[in-house]
Amino acid sequence: MSVLTHPPTHTLSLTSLFPMRRLRPLMLITVTLLFAMMLLMPDTAYAAGADLFAGTKDEIKASAGRTSGLWFAITVIGLAVGAITGFVTKNWAGAIGGFVVGMIFLSAAGSVIGL
Repeated sequence: MSVLTHPPTHTLSLTSLFPMRRLRPLMLITVTLLFAMMLLMPDTAYAAGADLFAGTKDEIKASAGRTSGLWFAITVIGLAVGAITGFVTKNWAGAIGGFVVGMIFLSAAGSVIGL
């Protein structure tokens, strides 16, 4: 009989997560508050309304833009990974397709960011 056919030895329940009865209400309140904070986090992230990188946009474009060394390095690494994937798996269509999709993603992400 394999391991996959044996029934589980324990089930996941509230009692197994919080074994001490006195701490259960405190843990439930904590988990509920954390969930509410994560739910409201996107609203509080835009509360300031100021562009934090307004003064350094030119530096960011120079160091990570389309004409930078970082963009070239990402392209070369993508080509290397595509070549290694093609040699190892003999799936050249998948390797070339992965490289093309990666470059499309990089271009789209750069235009969204403003590079």
